[in-house]
Amino acid sequence: MLQGKCVDTGGSTNLTKGELYYLFPHGGHAYCASRFPRPGSHFGTYQKNHFELVDVSIDTPMQVLNKYLARVVKPPSHFYRIDEEYIITEPRADGYYSVFFKHRPDGSPIGAYKRTECFERIVNHEESVKDTATIFEVGDIVEIIDASLIRHKHYENGEQATVIENFYGCISIKRNELVDRKDISSVLLIGDELQVIRKVGSRPVLEAVMVNDKQEKVNQTTKIECEISEIVKLPVKK
Repeated sequence: MLQGKCVDTGGSTNLTKGELYYLFPHGGHAYCASRFPRPGSHFGTYQKNHFELVDVSIDTPMQVLNKYLARVVKPPSHFYRIDEEYIITEPRADGYYSVFFKHRPDGSPIGAYKRTECFERIVNHEESVKDTATIFEVGDIVEIIDASLIRHKHYENGEQATVIENFYGCISIKRNELVDRKDISSVLLIGDELQVIRKVGSRPVLEAVMVNDKQEKVNQTTKIECEISEIVKLPVKK
């Protein structure tokens, strides 16, 4: 993998003189430049004479950057909204830090910025993941906000479910509604998967355990009450 230091911006506002970039050959006379070691993340194509190649064969292993749960306080672009939460890294050697979706902290970064005033750190990401499991209790009603990580076709964004178990940082959820009149199995969420749901309410624990059987229990109760009523009304022999 090639890395190069910008020696001439050529009037481009995307390049900064003296900064290192990952370079990917584009034809015989140009490079695609990126701040990340992936060709698909490049931000432009530039003539080779804009860069001075750096020998990366003797570089130390890539530094593992700490990640933090952070809140937007000054949006770096129109994509962000104040008080939204994201995962950010600590700054790299070039001063840039990466931004990730809160529910996809190990996915591809959605941006890289130098301005430190854009985000306010809340807590270390590892601690935030540990704390996530503790905010859900049996009986809580949750909304699915990213069903792609659940990998269950009957759990979609916007659907609601109920927490039916919470043990050792893992929780099980079950959809509140039947699908095609069928009971849908519960789903176990672990670690970062807990970021795909958010609490929207709660219900009694007994009711939560039997969410999809509630109507059946009501019908059984009504049937029993009717039978008792009929017994009471039987004529008494004299």
